Amino acid sequence: MRTINTLAELKEERLRLQMRKTFLEAEIKTNFNDIKEQLKPLRLVAKGATKFFAGKDHSVAGDTAGYLTNVLVKEVLLKNAGYLSRLVLPYLAKNVATNVVDDNKSKISDWVQTLIAKFTHKKAEANA
Repeated sequence: MRTINTLAELKEERLRLQMRKTFLEAEIKTNFNDIKEQLKPLRLVAKGATKFFAGKDHSVAGDTAGYLTNVLVKEVLLKNAGYLSRLVLPYLAKNVATNVVDDNKSKISDWVQTLIAKFTHKKAEANA
């Protein structure tokens, strides 16, 4: 630390410190943004991992998909597997299926509506 003797030196030192503060704040901001960018893949992995262990909400479509996946995995795919595999893997598959259906509810409902519209249109043509 330097010794300040005059008012001019004090003003100079204050200006120098303010400029240094501004420079360091900008450097911290860029470092923070760099770290944030580097952690993006980790956040995506963590977000994906939560889909294995927890469901978002309990909708009819999501629960139905989860139940069907659970039965399919447990009774068909892992029919001759060990106890631990039959306990853990269906649970994970059920959560993934439930979350995928919940994430794509609007797409699935649009698809079902177009199917219904096609079949009713064909049925109306056959009756005419």
